[in-house]
Amino acid sequence: MGLLITVAHLSAIAGKATPLMPSLLEWINKLCPQYEMDSAQEYAHFLAQACVESDHFKTLQEYASGAAYEGRADLGNCKAGDGVKYKGRGIFQTTGRANYLQLGIKKGRRDLFINHPEMLEQAEYAVWSACEYWAGRHLNDAANHDDQDVLKKKYHGKVLDLSPVEFISISINGGYTGMAQRKAYYLKARQVLLS
Repeated sequence: MGLLITVAHLSAIAGKATPLMPSLLEWINKLCPQYEMDSAQEYAHFLAQACVESDHFKTLQEYASGAAYEGRADLGNCKAGDGVKYKGRGIFQTTGRANYLQLGIKKGRRDLFINHPEMLEQAEYAVWSACEYWAGRHLNDAANHDDQDVLKKKYHGKVLDLSPVEFISISINGGYTGMAQRKAYYLKARQVLLS
């Protein structure tokens, strides 16, 4: 059996315990190993990103209304109201009609999350959606690099030299939002999980 994540781990990473942690942990410990996460290094990256995206494991729904995503073709938001309906949800804040559709396809029910976007706020799907995103972008590969390694990533037409935490952060967030936080929580998570 791989690493077992506890409330004490998440609390130490996030700074305090939250009511969501026990239900999230059930699914983190069930699902992450199925996606070949088995090292402290992989979990440190995964949990650091989840900590930032879920506001320290306090919410599974983006605080903003989602109006900023209206008409965003890159997110597949092609109908009026899509921005609000498909705003960020889950521990990685899955955003956009296209991403919700892809998750439904992976579950074998194409319109599952299109018709019921709030399901991504349930702990099981909140974690599962993050695991799918992580695996689909091969982020274990980046997580297993040494912190000093330089990884290449194409971003806005340029090829960037990035650290593993920067590579993973841009892959999940789509930009540099919260980069300092993501780096700090990664270091904290690594310290907590390796001690």
